[in-house]
Amino acid sequence: MLGAVNLSPSQKIERDRFMPKPTSKDRGGLMSPAHFVPLTDIMQSYQGAVHNYMRDCEAHNVVVTMPIRVEIADKGMQKFFVAVAVTMQFDSPEPLSDEARRQTPKGHQTVFAWVPADLYETADFGIYIDDIEIGENLKNGLVGEVIDKASIEDAVIALSKDKD
Repeated sequence: MLGAVNLSPSQKIERDRFMPKPTSKDRGGLMSPAHFVPLTDIMQSYQGAVHNYMRDCEAHNVVVTMPIRVEIADKGMQKFFVAVAVTMQFDSPEPLSDEARRQTPKGHQTVFAWVPADLYETADFGIYIDDIEIGENLKNGLVGEVIDKASIEDAVIALSKDKD
């Protein structure tokens, strides 16, 4: 597993009180860890498809990360750490958002988005993006870049078929 960091909700550490407890949608009664994987690893080792990573590593919850520098008019060069979570077992994005902030390199702003793939084709499905004061176009563009490059839309569709 290239550059992945596992975050397991079942670990007995301080962040547990913020993490979701296993629910009926969990497979095998235990929650799978969330793998934090750089977009570059998805692109180079998994043909640019997060679903390939998820299948090969038996990962039900993945956060694709991308550090990036962007030139912004009147503000100069800005650094961001974009993290897009694709989950099948989390009821809430908070533990993943918290971990993304912990992993954000110094001097970067965190842009976190959550795609609850298990809710695909339900009224509750959507892409949830943390509030950050950088402008909607920039925020949506950064998240969209990760969604596009990691083929997250294709992964969500494939995962919805896998759960049936």
